[in-house]
Amino acid sequence: MPTVYDVASVAGVSTATVSRYFRQPEKVAEATREKIRSVVVALGYVPSGSARGLAARQTGVFGLCTWGRHEPDEFALPPLEAGAPVSIARDVAEPRLYPLFADEVLRGAQLECTVRGFALMLGWGEDDPGHAMISEVAGRVDGLVVLPGVVPDEVLEHVARRIPVVVIADPPGAGSPLSHVTVDNVGGMRAMTDHLLAAHGLRDLWFVGLQERRSADGAERFQGFRSALRAAQLPVPDEPQLRGTGFRVDARAMTEEMLRGGSLPEAIVCGSDQIALGVIDVLVRNGVRVPGDIAVTGFDGLDAGRFLRPGLTTVRQPMDALGRVAVELLTDQVSQGRRAPAHRQLPVQVVLRESCGCPPAQAVARAG
Repeated sequence: MPTVYDVASVAGVSTATVSRYFRQPEKVAEATREKIRSVVVALGYVPSGSARGLAARQTGVFGLCTWGRHEPDEFALPPLEAGAPVSIARDVAEPRLYPLFADEVLRGAQLECTVRGFALMLGWGEDDPGHAMISEVAGRVDGLVVLPGVVPDEVLEHVARRIPVVVIADPPGAGSPLSHVTVDNVGGMRAMTDHLLAAHGLRDLWFVGLQERRSADGAERFQGFRSALRAAQLPVPDEPQLRGTGFRVDARAMTEEMLRGGSLPEAIVCGSDQIALGVIDVLVRNGVRVPGDIAVTGFDGLDAGRFLRPGLTTVRQPMDALGRVAVELLTDQVSQGRRAPAHRQLPVQVVLRESCGCPPAQAVARAG
């Protein structure tokens, strides 16, 4: 296999210039870049990340560890056969026709890595008692972004002794070496609940929360919900009226059970858009009008909510910015050698659509 020394010799440049061509091409003269490019192509040279890491004590790679979970119906997709005839359908039932929270965070991390000249290694999984996945990824990267609930904090704190770690959403405990990026969950859900109370005059509101360990965001959103009810001098529940795993299929089951009970609140405030989509699906299929009979709101800002009918009123969090800011923090820590943990809270935005009882945007525009 050709080496960096072969490329340098044939191109008539130093090995440092060849390395700079791959890592910082803008700092290499155009004529020299073209000469190196031609030699690289002719020799079939591929730079060795491990060798570069040994030389520079850095790999030029960040890692992102995400959830390995899937909606149950994803596993039931029929196989796609090569050579099958073109089919015609009025609708499609595939469960993943839009990006979810983790997908948006990944997209943001990818974009920021592109801007800053880093590669991105992806790892996933939760049922990993030996934490093999995190060890494999952490041993190959300069820094690590981790979604909430994927790896226990004590494992991440051990990893943080060697490389910087940024956790998305879950704030670490006091004195933790972990950095984190989150959003204003409390303020966002407080503003959403205030809107339902003030603009629509609703008084009987239920909250759908999470029962998983990945619940720091959910707990904060429930806190914002309770804060709004307390300020309005309404009864404040100690626990969410409904709890689920966050899967759409589970939200459907909870909603069906609620319908069998025969008692509906005036509004269901969901801890995530994914839950809200499942709730609305069951309500509409059972003849319950949204928002005519019951209002439903979400939290995230998934694209699916824009195309749902009725459109989903939600709290939009900057999911892609979570990934971008996490990579920004890693870059600062790696380049400046700072290991002190950093913390950022990003703002959110309440987006009003029809599911809460607000008129369609088009109607508002015409009235204006």
